[in-house]
Amino acid sequence: MKYKRGFTVIELVVAITIVLLLVAVAIASFNDHMTRKYRAEARKALIENAEWLQLQHPKSGTYLVKLPIPQTPNDGDARYRIELVSSPFTATDPKVQFSASSVAAFTLRAVPLSGDSCGSLLLDSTGRTGVSGEDALVADCWH
Repeated sequence: MKYKRGFTVIELVVAITIVLLLVAVAIASFNDHMTRKYRAEARKALIENAEWLQLQHPKSGTYLVKLPIPQTPNDGDARYRIELVSSPFTATDPKVQFSASSVAAFTLRAVPLSGDSCGSLLLDSTGRTGVSGEDALVADCWH
């Protein structure tokens, strides 16, 4: 009896299914990594802007100035817009209201320009952090 060489259709379908599952997992993992990377850049920009504002306040007498880092990344397509909060803003975690920026205090917000489960990241002049995502937690988004 001679054996035919090659693969059966079932073997090919199983092999293709396994490859597609591996690709799907790899893509999901990559997208999650990139989201965390962009969020880390936004957190860094908030902290750098806050430090800059603290240094500039004695010179200018106000926190209502143009921010040195208005977006992340600094060049190329923006992923987050960094801004001074102009009206009181309630965070979802912690469930408190962050005050509007003024001459005496500031609240910075990093607004994602595409979907992010953490929503906006918040940092005020006292060092308090917050998030605005519906089920987001500061512990998860600010680590």
